[in-house]
Amino acid sequence: MSTAHARGYSGARSTRAALRLSLLQFMADPQWLIPSMIAPVIFGIVAFELFRGFGPYFLTYAILGAGMMSMWGQTLYGSGWATGQDREFGTLEPTIQAPTPYLYIVLGRVLWNVVSGLLGGAIVYAVVVAIAGAPPALPDPLGFVVLFLFVMLTLAAVGVVFAAFYVYTRYAGFIQNIGEFAFYVGTGCMFPVVLLPFWTSPVALFFPPTWALDALRYASIPGYVGFSWGFWPDIAGAVATTTAYLVLAGAIFHRVERHVLEVGNLDHY
Repeated sequence: MSTAHARGYSGARSTRAALRLSLLQFMADPQWLIPSMIAPVIFGIVAFELFRGFGPYFLTYAILGAGMMSMWGQTLYGSGWATGQDREFGTLEPTIQAPTPYLYIVLGRVLWNVVSGLLGGAIVYAVVVAIAGAPPALPDPLGFVVLFLFVMLTLAAVGVVFAAFYVYTRYAGFIQNIGEFAFYVGTGCMFPVVLLPFWTSPVALFFPPTWALDALRYASIPGYVGFSWGFWPDIAGAVATTTAYLVLAGAIFHRVERHVLEVGNLDHY
């Protein structure tokens, strides 16, 4: 087997192992059930009752808002724990010094966050639809599902970058707590960004989910008025920013790995 093939196999195997371990840790201590699955259901029910009767697509707004709350919360906190657990257990340096790039380990953990976030979103959907008595009106259900998965990819990209930056700080928990609702609002998870003051839009556009969520609403809510450029520029912007985030995360983890290999530890971080 060539070196390239061995490296690829090792990376894929490490990602699967990290995903499996994250699942087992969640089952052993499912503390994320409340913020990622129970609280969003309550928000979804409240949103449904508040906007009941506001047209045929109000149910889509309620499900998207609460579902994104579940998935973004899981991404934000899960990405912090993706590297934070290695700090707490004292395994950060040994894991980074392993032959497999650390990015593959973090990727497996973030993928579990995506899966659990999707599960939380599915629970929100099932509960709100059961209360409403009918599924939301969707012009293109298949397109909605594809775009929904694409939104999850943009969230995962943000999670990987956060996990990379969290290596350089011991205040990941503080950042998560102050950033949770700011990101809910600032990326359009709870409601469209265009409803916020104009000066917030340039800041919001730095985050891939802002573009992807706007495109998702354009595709699923007829008559929706979001960013003036429309659906396809939203898709292009989401792809470009997601790619940039993944490249940035790879560069940061490469720098961290080089530092650990040269110095042997991350004590000064």
